[in-house]
Amino acid sequence: MKMNKNIFILMGLIGAISITGCTKDFGDLNTNPNEPTSVSTGFLLTNAQKSIMDRNYNSFWGSRRAIQMSQYWSSNQYSNESRYQFRTETGNAAWSSYYAGALENLQNIIDQNTNSPEDVAGFGANENQIAVATILQVWVYQQLTDAFGAIPMTDALQGSDNTTPAYDSQSSVYASLLSMLNASISGMDASAMGPLGDQIYGGDMSAWAAFANSLKLRVAMRMADVDGATAQAAAEAAAAAGCITDNGGNALFAYLSGAPNNNPINESAKTRTDFAASNTMIDHMTATNDPRMSIYYSANSDGVFIGEVYGLDETNAALTTDESVSQLGATVLAADFPGIYMDAAQVNFLLAEGAARGWSMGGTDADYYASGVAANMAFWGVDETAAADFATANTYDAANWKTSIGTAKWVALYMQGHEAWAELRRLDAPTLNACADGQLDGGDGIPTRMMYPLDEQTLNNAAWSAGVASNGGVDDQHSNLWWDVN
Repeated sequence: MKMNKNIFILMGLIGAISITGCTKDFGDLNTNPNEPTSVSTGFLLTNAQKSIMDRNYNSFWGSRRAIQMSQYWSSNQYSNESRYQFRTETGNAAWSSYYAGALENLQNIIDQNTNSPEDVAGFGANENQIAVATILQVWVYQQLTDAFGAIPMTDALQGSDNTTPAYDSQSSVYASLLSMLNASISGMDASAMGPLGDQIYGGDMSAWAAFANSLKLRVAMRMADVDGATAQAAAEAAAAAGCITDNGGNALFAYLSGAPNNNPINESAKTRTDFAASNTMIDHMTATNDPRMSIYYSANSDGVFIGEVYGLDETNAALTTDESVSQLGATVLAADFPGIYMDAAQVNFLLAEGAARGWSMGGTDADYYASGVAANMAFWGVDETAAADFATANTYDAANWKTSIGTAKWVALYMQGHEAWAELRRLDAPTLNACADGQLDGGDGIPTRMMYPLDEQTLNNAAWSAGVASNGGVDDQHSNLWWDVN
């Protein structure tokens, strides 16, 4: 597997964590007047990049919610979460972590480079620091809006100046995401110094441009069924400008081999085995003779790949021993398994979809589909012969492109739970299993959104109420988002 390492990792991770935790949203009560109020933008960038991936792979936000809703894993403890009964504090923690953590740090970078450009120019060209921070904000905002729907955006990140920010509708959020990306792409200077503290590309602005275009393509494709003209124009522009189409350009955060800089899944697995392979995924990969199965998962004690039945109640889940079913593979449990922001497989499948819709993507849907499968096989270290055999036996079906692309993408997005969950809702492919012992949220099928944090209902009630109304009037797990119309 190709992983992105760079020279800034130790400088950033140690420094950033120690200097960003002192002033969140508590005004003068939490500010030491004897300490400087400005922070190295390099440290802020490192901290933001790490905290985003830490949250993305967090055992609750990433594993118990998104990865399980995508039916990659099944719970063998606390299995009610496989039946979509989630702990309310999970949403609170993710919301707070993103808004008061990564997004705030990234906004600090933007503000310092805008208001005091000379003071921070030594950490990279001002325009490039702003561009990188903005691109990462787009990544976070998209995950938040794809989880909740309407979210604070225009009024967000103002600190004590506005502690009750209004919610932007999801359609407004998506329009803003495209505007932010366009400004970042046009504003960056590939010939100038990239930002210090960049753990993804080491300050390579050409790579950041490809990442930005890939993210623009993803944002556009999410809009395809509700604003086709805007989506097509944005997708075609992104494809023409150049996206991540091979693994050498993957946007990865490089975790290290030891705490506190190891992958959170590795840290959690040291003391717990709360998850096993889901029978949904194991059955599919067995049927297609997928060589990635032995990398994604480990065989049971008899050397056989068997998934735990998805959606068991806690009594039945407890009857399944760890030894009898497949567990998570050594690769994904490794301390240095990278945080995946964007990879070539995902981008190639997006390009394939655009071509299947008749848009000008610079290639055919069949070719991009094949490139997506090949890129993912290579990413996971599958032998070339095995990858070729799989491709020959599992060909693209242009007449049923949503099912064909959606299913291949679902397999390829393993360990990218939130992105997989979003695409399952949008493409409605593949059809996942019903919860074996029934789901507990009153719905019929995988949740289509997450409920807002309880803190928002309590502390920002007027804005929360408007956000709920924007989403359709009910704060539940089965209201369709703006882009989820099919």
